Amino acid sequence: MKNFIKLFILSTLFFVFSFEAKSQQNISLSLLGPGFDFGDRENSAIYETLPGEDKAFLLEPGLRFGVELYANPATSFKLAQVVRFDSMHKIALSTQMMIRFRLFKVYKHSLSFGFGPTMFYRQTWENIDGYIDEKLYENKNKLQTKINWVSAELEYNYWISKLNDVSFSVVHLHPEAMGFAVGFKHWFTRKGSKCGTCPSFKN
Repeated sequence: MKNFIKLFILSTLFFVFSFEAKSQQNISLSLLGPGFDFGDRENSAIYETLPGEDKAFLLEPGLRFGVELYANPATSFKLAQVVRFDSMHKIALSTQMMIRFRLFKVYKHSLSFGFGPTMFYRQTWENIDGYIDEKLYENKNKLQTKINWVSAELEYNYWISKLNDVSFSVVHLHPEAMGFAVGFKHWFTRKGSKCGTCPSFKN
C-alpha cells in the first residue's frame, strides 16, 4: 500500500508538470460491459449476477473515468478510475496508472497500448454465505484490496470531430479478469498530425 501511495504521488507530480507544459490532454468516460474471469472462480456458484458453476463470463457494469497527458505524439501517461457493481452486487473500484504507446494511426483510426499498476478494492465478501476465501484479496475491515503491479489496456479510438473520439477498450476488470468498455474521449488540446490522410487538428 505504501509503495502504491508513493507511486500515486509521483504520478500526480508528473500530471501537474505535464499540465504546466501544455502537452496534449484528454479526458474519457467509458461504460463497462461484459468480461471474462480467468481465475479459479471458486465463488461463481454464489454470484448474484449470472450465477452458475465454473462460469468464466462476467457482467459487472460500471463507469471508467480517465485523464491522459502526452509527453510526445505517441507516448502518454494515463490515470483511470473505475466504479462498478461486482458479481455480488457490491461496490468495487480500481485505480490504474499507465504509460501508453500509440501502436498505429491511420486516417480516423488509432490503436494504443498501456501498462502499469492497478489497485483493486471492493466491499468485503467475507460476510456472504457460502463465500470461499480465494487468498486473492487482502482483508482490511470492510474492504478487500489487491494490487496488480502488471496491468494493461488496449484501446481503439475513432475520430468523430476535431476534439472528440469514440473509444473501444479491453481493460483489466479485476485481478484475474478482463473486460470490455465503450466510451467517449474529449481532447482539451490535440496537435496536428503529419499524416497526409489524417484529419487536421490544427486550430
